[in-house]
Amino acid sequence: MKNKFTVTISDVHGSRHFLLHQLIKKFLLYFTLFVALSILIGSFVILFLMKEVSTLEAKKESAVAERNELILQNEELQAKISEKAQEYENIRDKISNVEELIGLRVNEEESLDSRLEEIDVTVMEQKTFFDNIPSGDVMAYSDVSSHFGWRENPILKRRIFHAGIDLRAPIGTPILAPADGVVKIIQYNQNSGYGNVVSLSHNYGFESYYAHLQNKIVVKEGQFVKKGALIAYSGNSGMSTGPHLHYEIKFIGRILDPETFLKWRGSNFAEIFKKEKRVTWESLIKLINTQYPLPKQPS
Repeated sequence: MKNKFTVTISDVHGSRHFLLHQLIKKFLLYFTLFVALSILIGSFVILFLMKEVSTLEAKKESAVAERNELILQNEELQAKISEKAQEYENIRDKISNVEELIGLRVNEEESLDSRLEEIDVTVMEQKTFFDNIPSGDVMAYSDVSSHFGWRENPILKRRIFHAGIDLRAPIGTPILAPADGVVKIIQYNQNSGYGNVVSLSHNYGFESYYAHLQNKIVVKEGQFVKKGALIAYSGNSGMSTGPHLHYEIKFIGRILDPETFLKWRGSNFAEIFKKEKRVTWESLIKLINTQYPLPKQPS
């Protein structure tokens, strides 16, 4: 066995002899198997990783799409928030205008809820006044032909006190109740100074009188009427120089200037309390305030 190496391995079972070229063959076989197994395992790993990469790429694309959608939704939400904020400011401005219109103090630090509640109460108070006390126009008229107070009577030709206001209007112009009330007097007499007359009795001691009416019955004595209800038609009866309505207002028998009540509106609600001193407004205001107490102000 020239040029060959023999390897002898001895143990308890005996001795075994291996030629060196056999070891080399086995080594090459095992190495080849190892390489093949490594390649196979590597292929599986690569395929697994490629699948994972594909999955991650799909998730990435989905995440990007969701992100873009969220960005779009956020932009839309921001636009809506800006729109609502502008609407909120517009509401605050309108509330401030209403507060100024009805005579409330403007307090921007209060919440809108409390301010709206106060407006609601104040509006209800004003409605109570306007529904029960003569206020606003009673008819469509072209102008005032004679005001309240001392004047030269155009028929008697002497200076006498004019207890009402004369509103010039065509015969047959509808006359409407200036407040809730009950018909107190109906007098149709062409020969009296006032001619045909209707009077209403209102709440809180107020009365209203309408003279020189057309001889056309619309209501009956004792009939209850609502504010704005038709009660008569203007005419030219009695001592009259032309078609008009003579309009009077009284408080517990005291003669008042009707023009102040004709011009009474929500925009000038408090002015009448200063102008018309013959009415005990203070006690009436307290009475109505007990029906609609204002909310407590924050300390």
